[in-house]
Amino acid sequence: MNIGETLKSMRLHAGLTQTEMAAGIVSESYYSKVERGVHDISADALFKILIKHHLDPVSFFMKMSYRKKNNKLLGDFTKIEFAQSKKDLNELNKVEAQLNKKYSGGGPLDSNSN
Repeated sequence: MNIGETLKSMRLHAGLTQTEMAAGIVSESYYSKVERGVHDISADALFKILIKHHLDPVSFFMKMSYRKKNNKLLGDFTKIEFAQSKKDLNELNKVEAQLNKKYSGGGPLDSNSN
């Protein structure tokens, strides 16, 4: 997981918009491109964003490291975080159904039938 993906994940988890994350530090357009991996972000701007939103820099880099090791699950976590941040129960139910099918052959995720 790169810096942009980690920023997006933490932003969604915090329930913030790109505008809110970028406000007063970088432009919303630039921030959006950082999340998409189009632009790099300076260490100074990254730390300002993290500190402004009370996001722990150590947790940020641990999350980056963890996600790199578990890249297979990255898309699944992102879908869950996005639906959760939007409080979209229908989307969470769709994601659950997809994960049930993907990881347990269609049964419930908590099933011991693997």
